[in-house]
Amino acid sequence: MNEQQDKILELRQRLEDVMQRIEGVSPDQMTVDDIDHFINLLDQLEEKCR
Repeated sequence: MNEQQDKILELRQRLEDVMQRIEGVSPDQMTVDDIDHFINLLDQLEEKCR
């Protein structure tokens, strides 16, 4: 595999991990801090895509 394919695979795995964490939190128990944390994780993924 080349470097770009490795990067895409890594980003897909990280996105899958973030989505599993989001889905694992009950909406009734989610706090503003939780939402901020998830937004931060997505921002980090976005930055890696550049």
